[in-house]
Amino acid sequence: MSPLAIAVIGVLSVWFLMTAIVQLPFKRCRLVRLYDPIGHLLPGWNFFAPKPVRADFAVWYRTWGSYDNDQEEVAAEPGSPWAELAGIQQRRLTDGLVNPGRYTRKSIFTCCNLIVTMNRRAGWGTDDATGLPSDHLLVSLPYLLLLNKVTALCGQAVAVQFRVDVVRSQPGAPRAATAFVSAIHRVVPDVGDDRDVVPS
Repeated sequence: MSPLAIAVIGVLSVWFLMTAIVQLPFKRCRLVRLYDPIGHLLPGWNFFAPKPVRADFAVWYRTWGSYDNDQEEVAAEPGSPWAELAGIQQRRLTDGLVNPGRYTRKSIFTCCNLIVTMNRRAGWGTDDATGLPSDHLLVSLPYLLLLNKVTALCGQAVAVQFRVDVVRSQPGAPRAATAFVSAIHRVVPDVGDDRDVVPS
């Protein structure tokens, strides 16, 4: 055998051995991932989810059609009734082949998960004095993505607000609890896709 063939066999053998080790459910075995700086060389195979998803998210939003005063401000009440953002529709047989909405559903779920997680962190939660989310959360990417999604649905509104409910499965009817409520954001109505979102 040539030295090159021996070197290739050696590298692939070490790679296979490290891949097998990180699959074991022991903390010390996972330390091998420290030798995988890009995080893609050692795959993780989970045939059974150790922490299955036990809850889902529902996004609700409401709008305001006019300002309450000359300073173009809106009051928290009354807005429109809360409307649910279209989420996961009933599965169809064709979804196994063509499922164009899966990326949208996944991105909404990920944004909700990150917002709720960040809201629970110390210093990132709701300000007790104002009742508004922290500044860090207001400028975070998940928050802005979800706000943009809601704003795009409200063409005639001058202000929008959204909330995230955690829906847990239980016998009988699912149980929902509000986990996060956004600030009220003023928007410029009906000027196409380049609308500006202004914190109220």
